Amino acid sequence: MGVIAATFLVLLFSGVPIAFVLGIAGAAHVLSGDGAALSIVPQRIFAGLDQFVLMSIPFFILAGFLMNEAKLTARLIQFADHLVGRWRGGLAQVTVLTSMFFGGITGAATADAAAVGSILIPVMIQQGYRRDFAAAVTISASLAGPLIPPSIPMLVYGISSGTSIGALFLAGATPGVAVGIGMLILNRWILRKRPLDRPLETGGNAAERIRGFLLSLRTALLALAMPLLIVGGVVGGVFTPTESSVAAVLYAMAVGLMMRTLGMATLWRLIIEAAIVSATVMLIVASANLLGWVLAFEQVPQIVAAAFLALTSSPSVFLILVMVLLLLVGLFLETSGSIIILTPVLWPAAQAYGFDPIHFGVVMVFGLVIGLLTPPVGLCLFIGCSIANLKLHELSRAVVPYIVLLIIIYAVFVFVPAASLWLPRLLGF
Repeated sequence: MGVIAATFLVLLFSGVPIAFVLGIAGAAHVLSGDGAALSIVPQRIFAGLDQFVLMSIPFFILAGFLMNEAKLTARLIQFADHLVGRWRGGLAQVTVLTSMFFGGITGAATADAAAVGSILIPVMIQQGYRRDFAAAVTISASLAGPLIPPSIPMLVYGISSGTSIGALFLAGATPGVAVGIGMLILNRWILRKRPLDRPLETGGNAAERIRGFLLSLRTALLALAMPLLIVGGVVGGVFTPTESSVAAVLYAMAVGLMMRTLGMATLWRLIIEAAIVSATVMLIVASANLLGWVLAFEQVPQIVAAAFLALTSSPSVFLILVMVLLLLVGLFLETSGSIIILTPVLWPAAQAYGFDPIHFGVVMVFGLVIGLLTPPVGLCLFIGCSIANLKLHELSRAVVPYIVLLIIIYAVFVFVPAASLWLPRLLGF
């Protein structure tokens, strides 16, 4: 085990991509001659990818690209502006609401932060918001994306733990909405003394504004229909999670044709982009499967479970320890890779304490996505810095209130399982 730990830490802090860190650490253990044949390396890498449900990942990614290409972002912003644009701090509230809508399209915080931030951060700065605040609220709101279905991290956890993906999608919806509502309330308090913003939709007479609202409402319904299609189809038994990803692509293509943004050249470009992103995820999955086999071979999950049980018999103390561990891991590792590494290690311990696999999925995913906002490797932080032309330490300070809020909401869903399980239970999971 010393070989794994040393190789992993040296490569990680040397800036090596996480997929190679995982694979090399696993291979180093095999090469050290601790009882496994070298042929196990390609076997476990292949076995990590030989899972039918993994086909859903590239399809969900492609569906998100297609929906984004349909130019929905501007219309979603317009719709959010009609709903909350005249509130105090209206543009900040529009940003949060748009991110909630957009999360149901992509399932990824980074895509949400880039798409919404590139439009709204410059507008917020023009209307007098502090540059660091504009970036902070945008990237913080994007964290609803990995929770609201279709959620790529929930899908990865479901594959890693053998948990129902449909149930996980349903369980993530409530914390995703809670994050959005919490940020609306926090913005209202932070901006309580700010003068009212000038709404984005200002031109034209009443009839033109109503027509603009109806157009944006149609677009919002088109966007929100996709997660409903995915979750409803899986829950209703119409199709499997893998088939639901294909249905999402077909729906996104139909939207693109309706919005007249999809042609053969565009479709081919998006397929290539989705293939590149998917290959990155699949490489992480394959490498993590090798490392996971090595950990199982060395009985690390059983050792960790026994260590937790020896340390405490209290499920609440166990949850506190897991929360701290996940928040620390999120400082350094990418979300999907962390889920693949930690699920086989932590889930046996969680089973020993009697936790529900769906609830533990929310614990894992929610805790790790907070790391997208924390230095030194928070991906959303770097996106916000790039768009707003900020230094990392400036934006890191600005997101502190939102990180505190997220941890509070996270703690509620960790210690109150019913808060996330009520919807899956209502629908028979």
